[in-house]
Amino acid sequence: MAPMLLLTILSLFSVSSASLSDDYAHFAALDPAEKVKLYWTIHQSNQSVSFALEAATTGWVGFGISSGSGRMTGADIVIGWVKDDKPFLTDRYAEGQWMPEIDEHNDYHLTFGEEKNGKTILKFYRKIDTCDKKDIKLTEGTTKVIFALNDEDPVSPTQMKGHTPSDRNARSILLLNSQGNRDKPDPSWSSFNILNKNYEVPSKHTTYHCSVHKIPDFPKKNHVIRFDPVVQQGNEGVVHHFIVMACDKDFPGVHLNASVDCDDYANMPAEVMKCRGLGVLAAAWGVGGGPFVYPQHVGFPIDAEHIGRYFVMEVHYDNPDHKSGIIDNSGVRFFYTPNLRKYDAGVFTVGSSVSPWLMVPPKQRKWLTTSSCSRSCTEKHLKNSSLPETGIKIFSAFLHTHLSGRAAWTQHTRDGKELPEIARDDNYDFNFQDIQFLRNEVHLKPGDEIIHNCVYNTMDRTKLTFGGDSTRDEMCLNFVFYYPFLPKLPRICTALDLKAGVAMMDKHYPAEDGKNASLVYNPIKRSHVIWTPKMTDEYKQLIADDNQLFRPFCSMKTVFNNTLRDSLNDADYQGPKVKITTPLPAPKDQCDVYSSAVCTSGYLLYQILTVTFIILTQW
Repeated sequence: MAPMLLLTILSLFSVSSASLSDDYAHFAALDPAEKVKLYWTIHQSNQSVSFALEAATTGWVGFGISSGSGRMTGADIVIGWVKDDKPFLTDRYAEGQWMPEIDEHNDYHLTFGEEKNGKTILKFYRKIDTCDKKDIKLTEGTTKVIFALNDEDPVSPTQMKGHTPSDRNARSILLLNSQGNRDKPDPSWSSFNILNKNYEVPSKHTTYHCSVHKIPDFPKKNHVIRFDPVVQQGNEGVVHHFIVMACDKDFPGVHLNASVDCDDYANMPAEVMKCRGLGVLAAAWGVGGGPFVYPQHVGFPIDAEHIGRYFVMEVHYDNPDHKSGIIDNSGVRFFYTPNLRKYDAGVFTVGSSVSPWLMVPPKQRKWLTTSSCSRSCTEKHLKNSSLPETGIKIFSAFLHTHLSGRAAWTQHTRDGKELPEIARDDNYDFNFQDIQFLRNEVHLKPGDEIIHNCVYNTMDRTKLTFGGDSTRDEMCLNFVFYYPFLPKLPRICTALDLKAGVAMMDKHYPAEDGKNASLVYNPIKRSHVIWTPKMTDEYKQLIADDNQLFRPFCSMKTVFNNTLRDSLNDADYQGPKVKITTPLPAPKDQCDVYSSAVCTSGYLLYQILTVTFIILTQW
């Protein structure tokens, strides 16, 4: 037992010259200048995470998990340094904008440290849940991390110089469900680009630009196994997100190189509009995200049999300063291979229909919007699967809201029984939108139902917020990546609490002409009637009382040109709200059960590591 223990301990003190990228599964630069780099690996077997921190300093470096705001107050922090060839790491917590207090119970365990070539490298590990009230439990979804540094070593753990404003930063990362290192495309892969061509971004706040592109000819099936965002340098602040749709095989080539405003329905060719709305989603990316790499057994099919030769790219430009003269050539790079994976991949979207009838009242700290993908939809479209057990397997999720979004999560039910969630993000960051890689694939069977939820904060707003394309409007969506690809599965499975909105229009906005209301036109939006707290309570109650949802897309019938009341009276568009009869049991809190054992074993291991490290540093 003793030799094995020694080997385990020695393995923690890995050779400093080894590449950190090779030693750890994940990487993120914590600032644009890459002064501080974070590497980490998740160990599910013992519910821990090992970290490596590389900082461009010969003094101290601090790293912390923020409570979600990105601020220092309330953060779970470590500060480390190397002095006289001896490394130090202190576990701390921040009660304010001053030096963080030292945590009396150390839950961050140092395994290696060195100072070399003007850089400090520290390696350490911690539990995902330390059971320490002064630590922050690590969760899936967005994690806000902070850092600071100084070029001087501390005099002691309680005496150190502060950082300057330029030597601190915060950024969002996917800590627990990020993909592995994505910076090394295989040299054997081929690639092609879908890029805008010297597009001049309008000076208005929000633009959705649609362009038509032709992909290379593929005489036989290939698999796209990765796609990378290509954002033109200098335009990072205006290119907010993009989606790329693969068009039908009969898409007319006469529209190649078309470049139009996606919302200019009068001048957009009908075939381009159809591809944008009903094409096969080939790629999606949001600000702050990185490349997307398909799992080893999955690839997106590209050949004449599965998709057409034309793609429509939709790019959202966010230009709040109304700058003019911005020329953009951004887009996406697809990597592909003729070496086919086992399964073809597809993407479909769940959530609230993008419509001005998604309404969020002003001055709300936590307004919940809920929508669903119904049993009738999955029963109809998931039967024709090549999986022996039918249905599909979900492996990634891309949650999406706009500026007022604070949280989003997707539930999964079967016959009224709630199953483990598909995806969750309790710290949603509009400026960081990356695709979550699910730790366990989710099997969605025919007849299963999906509930998608979003929480909004509109405390800074005095008027209603409506669903729509602008960043000041809202969305509540989850782009779900799955296999095997089902050609007849609708790209969109969304819903709306439409009756409640119509009831509010009829009662409180009688001056507005509701006869012309449609799914894309809400007369309330043009009204000057002030929305009151009493109206908020009434609207909330109407939503709670309504047991039906409006489902415009599962039937694949076109409703955009229908009047609203015609659509509401069409039974094809109505469906019951999903009812959970057996909620998912609350996860057991292991802290009370194991806290004593954890503390004891953690303390003993820490003592062993400390003694061993002292011996090693003296060799």
